[in-house]
Amino acid sequence: MYSIGELAKIANISRRTLHYYNEIGLLSPTKIKNNLYRYYDEGALMKLQKILLLKSLGFTLEQMKEVFVKSGQAHKENESWIQSLEEQMEWIEREKNELVRKQLLLQTTIHAIRMSGKIEVREINGLIQALQGRELDNGAVRPVFSREDFTQEEIEVLSGLPVLGSFDPRAERYVELIGAIRSNMHLSPVSPEAQRLAEQLYHLALEFFQGNAALLDKYWSRIVPEAGETSPVYGHDRELAAYIEEMIEYFVQDEQEDRAGRESE
Repeated sequence: MYSIGELAKIANISRRTLHYYNEIGLLSPTKIKNNLYRYYDEGALMKLQKILLLKSLGFTLEQMKEVFVKSGQAHKENESWIQSLEEQMEWIEREKNELVRKQLLLQTTIHAIRMSGKIEVREINGLIQALQGRELDNGAVRPVFSREDFTQEEIEVLSGLPVLGSFDPRAERYVELIGAIRSNMHLSPVSPEAQRLAEQLYHLALEFFQGNAALLDKYWSRIVPEAGETSPVYGHDRELAAYIEEMIEYFVQDEQEDRAGRESE
């Protein structure tokens, strides 16, 4: 038999913890002398070791109670424990998926604020609601592209685009660039600063679209909203889209003229 102090020392836990386990009915002393001195036998020590094992595996105290109730009722203790451990794995998987989704929603909100330059509560709530029921793919919600609008080859390229809310470094670069463009919309689209941003955006977009400029133009035409509508890609309002189109058009034209000039020399 072990005194409560001896058992606490063997298990490397506090006496207070053993008192608490007794209070909640998880581990009771084998014998109590004079209503004061508590003693535990080998069976209690074995159960305590199981409790500590379950604790290290992430089981709550209530879940531990259920494990011991099931194992006490089961014909084979091993099978009961395997069942409980499998249930714990399923619970952890659900929790993990929920945490990944919450992480996605947080990152999406960060991206949304950075791209729009302000907190649009209604729009962000709408965005989050739209993402809630969608299936996750490596921590992101992938857009769906219609075969009526794009060829299979085009869809393969589009499927590789960075996704808002993901931790893809390309998404970070794009969000940062859109934020910088929005903060400089007071400048002329042909100003040196706007053209510097246009160059970065154009080459980044070509990188995303694997150099397919025609597909880039096709995709862009579908995300630019009509008057009074919203873009399917958050943060791409009509005013921003018009500014980007003007700065890119000037940049491409200027680049083509430079190329023609070099070729004629």
